[in-house]
Order: sequence, then structure tokens, then C-alpha cells
Amino acid sequence: MELAGIVGKPNVGKSTMFAAMTLAPVEIAAYPFTTIKPNRGITYLRINCVCRELGVKDNPKNSKCIDGVRLIPIEIIDCPGIIRQAHEGRGLGLQFLDEIRQASALIVVADAAGATDPDGNPIRPGTGNPVEDVKLVEDELDHWLYNLLMTDWKRISRVVESKVGRLEEEIAKKFSGLRINESTIHMVVQELDLNPSRPSKWGTEEVFKFIRKLREKSKPIIVAANKIDLPEAEDGIKKLRGAGYNVVPVSAEAERILRLAAEKKIIRYLPGDPDFEILDDSKLTSNQKRALELIREKVLGKWKSTGVQEVVNKAYFEILNYIPVYPVEDPEKLTDHDGNVLPDVYILPKGSTPRDLAYMIHTDLGKTFLYAIDARKKIRLGEDYKLKWGDVISIIAAGRRA
Repeated sequence: MELAGIVGKPNVGKSTMFAAMTLAPVEIAAYPFTTIKPNRGITYLRINCVCRELGVKDNPKNSKCIDGVRLIPIEIIDCPGIIRQAHEGRGLGLQFLDEIRQASALIVVADAAGATDPDGNPIRPGTGNPVEDVKLVEDELDHWLYNLLMTDWKRISRVVESKVGRLEEEIAKKFSGLRINESTIHMVVQELDLNPSRPSKWGTEEVFKFIRKLREKSKPIIVAANKIDLPEAEDGIKKLRGAGYNVVPVSAEAERILRLAAEKKIIRYLPGDPDFEILDDSKLTSNQKRALELIREKVLGKWKSTGVQEVVNKAYFEILNYIPVYPVEDPEKLTDHDGNVLPDVYILPKGSTPRDLAYMIHTDLGKTFLYAIDARKKIRLGEDYKLKWGDVISIIAAGRRA
């Protein structure tokens, strides 16, 4: 599965965002990940569960359903902070670039209130420009990729022009491990009207334009415009949207506080809710009550949510184009072989087929796949059927079904 990475310069709230995202709101028994590296964490996608539509009481195994809201655990990468000249090794630059290669989409945390300078030092709110926070990440990535390609550009040009290899293949090999494929490279070459047969004739500017466009397509960005509890953030969000970025207003600190309070059963709150309910006044000090009131007033009342859950959902469902699908063994009872109702939900790339789902469940199931059944319509589906959002599917394979 492709992953989203959280990136940003120091002091924009990137660490708070990661902490808020990965603070588990529920206990999930069948944990889908066994080894989590220190720079990775588990967060959740939030969707409306199909249980209510289908009129059943579910008992999930690989996720959790709370009042019709399905929370699906996924991995997310936390990249070290980035500053200018990171591609030259300044700060934690090289470490940043090594971690970011694993991400297929980037959640860029920007200081919407303009309260930090380019190196992340605190300044008076409103004097910084959040657009520069995003451009910094883009520029550093572009220079890093450019430098990486240029270390081998002469050899690639010779191989291509002597017809020993194809340009797309050679560049893809050079960027191995960066989740950049040949079809994306081909698309960028065509869009920029570059000559794939004579790369040695590309000028420096053309190569850099190629790299920038390649990065835009292979590492798409969504901006988490953080610190919306500050009044200056409204102007910063307008600037970010005016610059053409996909922007979600966010208060990472508000989300962290709400999730902690929910974990301690002080409030009822699920990530993405537009409000919260205080469950036990006696557990709150006057300062804590005031903090919750301010979150309701400055964040939830004005922006309708903290934005953190929306960023996660957009990254995976809109940027990476995943869809949720529910596999069941019995299409009539909507159960697995143990009788669990709607036990699992899988996240697959848009355009996936029932056979793809079968392989995701178990390799043998994919190999012996015969057909699938749409549990809603009770109709047979072939292996070329394109799965849709919220499909409930029974896989029929030689000797078994799932």
C-alpha cells in the first residue's frame, strides 16, 4: 500500500500533527501491522460504515465501527523537519530526503498564521508567509531529484542515444525506490514536448522543468494549514489557496487535546467530529474547561472541525485514490466463516478488481479466483469488474470462498 508522509519546516506543528494523528482513539484487536519503524505510526481513515445502510449490527476485526463510523488503521510516515539547503545536507536534510522517498503523497504542514521564519524561528504572527513553507519543501525536493539524476545523466543519454535502452526505463532505474514509474516519466516527457531520443540536447532548464513536473505527479501535495486557532491564519489560508494549493485548515494542537481527553473518557469525541461532549465535569480543572471552551469557540465553531482527520482522508482517498471495500464469505448473511458480520474493510487503489481483492486477502485466493458476488445486488461479477466505493464482495475461488 502506498503511504502518505508528513513534512514541513521546524516549528510549524508537524510533530504535533503526527502525535495527534497517531494517538489511537480506539482499541483494535486484529492489528494489521507487526513492525512499525520509529518514523512511522498508525492513524485512521474515517468513513461511514455500510452497516446502517444494510441494516445489520457489525462486529469488525481489522477496524472499528462506532455509531456507524468505521475507523480503518493505516500507516503514515513522519519525516524529519526540513530547512533551506536540505538537499546539500544542511540540518537533517539527508535524513529527510531518505525518509521522504517512501512516501507517495505529501502532507505539507504550513504555518497558516505566519508565525515562523524560513528556518522555523518564532516571529510575530502574520509576518511570515505560509506559501513559502510549501515552496521550501517543493524546492528542496526538486533540487535533490535534479542532483540525483544529473549524477548519471551523461551515461543515461549515451545509453538512450545509442539505442541500447529507453529513456523511461533508464530514469526509472535511476529513481528506483522513489515510487516513480515509467508511465509517469513517459507522461511528463510528452506533456513538456521533450525529445526522448536525444536527452543530451535537453538544456539545464528543460531538465529541471522535467524534474519539477515529475515530482508533482509522483509526490502530490496536500497542505495542512496549521494554527487556525490564531486570527492571522485566515489570511494565510487565503494566500495558500490563491497560490493554487489543495488546502485543509487545521489545528493539530486542538486535535491532540481532544483525542487525549477522549482517551481518558473525559469527553466523547471521534476524529473528524464537528463537536465534542463533556462526559465528566469533575475530572476537569478550570484551566482544562477553559481550554476545551476555546477549542470549541476558535476552532470547531469557526472551522467545523480540527481538520486533522480531513487531511488524512484526503491524502488517501483523494490524492492516493484508495477506496474501501468489504469482503465477506457469506453474501446472504454478510459474514466470514466465524459468523462475524462485515468483519473487514480493505483499502484498495481505485480501478482494482475482485481478483486484486482476492490477492490482498490471500495469495492462494487470488491464484484460484473464479468470480465474485456483489452482496448487495446478489449478482455475479467477473474479474474485470472495477470495484466501487463501499462494495460488499464475496470471492468465489476453486475450493473456497471469502
